Amino acid sequence: MSARPSRRISRKEQVGLFIHRGLDRWLSPLGVLVYRRTKGGISRPWKVDALLLTTHGRRSGKLRTVVLQFFPDGDSMLLAAANDGGASHPGWYHNLVADPAARVEVMGRTFAVRAEELSGDEAATGWQRIVGHDPSYERYARATTRTIPIIRLSPVSSAP
Repeated sequence: MSARPSRRISRKEQVGLFIHRGLDRWLSPLGVLVYRRTKGGISRPWKVDALLLTTHGRRSGKLRTVVLQFFPDGDSMLLAAANDGGASHPGWYHNLVADPAARVEVMGRTFAVRAEELSGDEAATGWQRIVGHDPSYERYARATTRTIPIIRLSPVSSAP
């Protein structure tokens, strides 16, 4: 898969990503609040598609909500578990592996989704689409030795 690093990043980029990961952890609750207050409008000036993903904590069972960038894939959405190039997968990824049922909020709409990790050619194609929309993901891939998982969130239709 193309999410493997082809060349390493500079020391300056490493420090920047380290700071970015720390800020993400600290500011995540504020991001969720602002996203909900603006019904996702906060992401419009940056021309980024963002969503709120709510999962069940795999150990605690508590609801966990994070703001994530997504990439449209028909009726579904693609996520890259990049963790800003960190050495480990993000917590939300582990929560989805443990329980693929989740909820998303996108532009004021809330609905149930089911997560599926893509593999092989499908993951490679998804990765190329993600990097095509946001080239900074290539830097995340160079910053880590792990393969960045690509997740598809598909809406769950509620049966009557």
